[in-house]
Amino acid sequence: MSKQSMTDRPVCAWVAVTDASGRTHMEARWSTVETVATHAA
Repeated sequence: MSKQSMTDRPVCAWVAVTDASGRTHMEARWSTVETVATHAA
């Protein structure tokens, strides 16, 4: 079992990428973002 925090979630973001010939296309990039819980006072 991983010791990674259960608050980390994978998030997908689409980014525009331009190749060497000048063509632009969209690529999906996944990253892990830590969520922060907020509590009402």
